[in-house]
Amino acid sequence: MFYNISIIIPFFNASKLIQTSLKNAKDITKKANAEVIYVDNNSNDSSTKILKKKIKSEKNISLFRTLRSEGKGPGVARNLGIIKSKGKYILFLDVDDKLDVRKIRLLENFLKFKNSNLIYLNRKLINNKGSKEKLSPFLKYNRKNISSFFKKSNNMNVIFVLFKKKFIKKNTLKFNKGIHEDIFFLFRSHFFNKKKISSFGPKIYLKTSYKGSITHSNLTFSHLNGMYYAWKNIDIFLKKRLSKVNYRKIFKTIQFRWRGELANEYQKIIKSKLSRAMKRDFLKFIIKKYKKNIQLNYKEKTKKDKIVRNILQ
Repeated sequence: MFYNISIIIPFFNASKLIQTSLKNAKDITKKANAEVIYVDNNSNDSSTKILKKKIKSEKNISLFRTLRSEGKGPGVARNLGIIKSKGKYILFLDVDDKLDVRKIRLLENFLKFKNSNLIYLNRKLINNKGSKEKLSPFLKYNRKNISSFFKKSNNMNVIFVLFKKKFIKKNTLKFNKGIHEDIFFLFRSHFFNKKKISSFGPKIYLKTSYKGSITHSNLTFSHLNGMYYAWKNIDIFLKKRLSKVNYRKIFKTIQFRWRGELANEYQKIIKSKLSRAMKRDFLKFIIKKYKKNIQLNYKEKTKKDKIVRNILQ
């Protein structure tokens, strides 16, 4: 069966969230020509059992499970979801988030008149449990104006973007393992995109922000390593894809971002409630990683530049 939209929901040990998510999924499939694909990334709670039982009679809701050998992380589950999807467009939805069902038909009608590879979805942030998260703005960049990506704050989450499946397949876009995997995926999507990016105005994506999410959970070496390699992979990718002349043209802006990201990680560690010993270990870890990629012969233009200078000297 052909669908307008395939909604891929990765999850891990989500027994407390699955009932609410499933209700939203059922409402979506009743209103729109859409399928919902749940992908279990090797949960060890009752999530899968609950889903199996509840979706037996649902034609447009399916459940798959990643292999342990493929590793952990939402990206691994999303890759499987892409393979199993049958929709023209793909939307990645977190298990603790929802779509506003009242606006799903508006989105379908919107898609009839668009031929974009990427469509930005307007979103509403629901902060709870002490979260103070803020949403970054969208930035319509591509290969031709790639410097703006490194200079400006912009959305790094794939969940707020609708992707054309043919575009994903044509450019062999795939998520890496681990955490912060969507940064590299989203960057390559913009890099390869040659069509106009569309924006859907109504606030259809309802993002739930809470301290227990990946964004707000306690720092680990996996979190720090994932963020580092998101930027390292982007740098390596550009060195391979661009000529030496074109890479040199944007080198300063890449360096600007490297310094900014190191300063961000540094401040995150310093402001955390970790023990002194753990902070020291984390700081050593990031300094060793980032130092290899940052040149010190730069003029200090921002507070983050000063932080990095003090760190690396």
